[in-house]
Amino acid sequence: MTMQVLVPVGGPADVASGAAAGLLGDAFVTARDAVLRLEPGGAVLFRCEPGEDALVGAITSLCRTLAREAAPRGVRVNAIVAGPEADVDGLIAFLGSPAAAMCTGAVLEAV
Repeated sequence: MTMQVLVPVGGPADVASGAAAGLLGDAFVTARDAVLRLEPGGAVLFRCEPGEDALVGAITSLCRTLAREAAPRGVRVNAIVAGPEADVDGLIAFLGSPAAAMCTGAVLEAV
């Protein structure tokens, strides 16, 4: 069975309150630790809300950098940018499944 770690990051309200930097730091630490402990075939998935270009840009960069670093370990790293009301359960399930074995470093925007 494939193991997937979901890393929530936050959204525009966190940027406005000044909490985004701390949330990004926590997300990095959580994702880095997950990459080190996951078996090959495992996955890390960031989730953040749209609306703040700086936050989405930071998650995109973090996702793609960790995907490159995790690839030799056989661990995938992806991100979903979706509002709190978006139904992304199917997308999360897909990205954590063996069917998404070739998908890493992707930042998917759910409408």
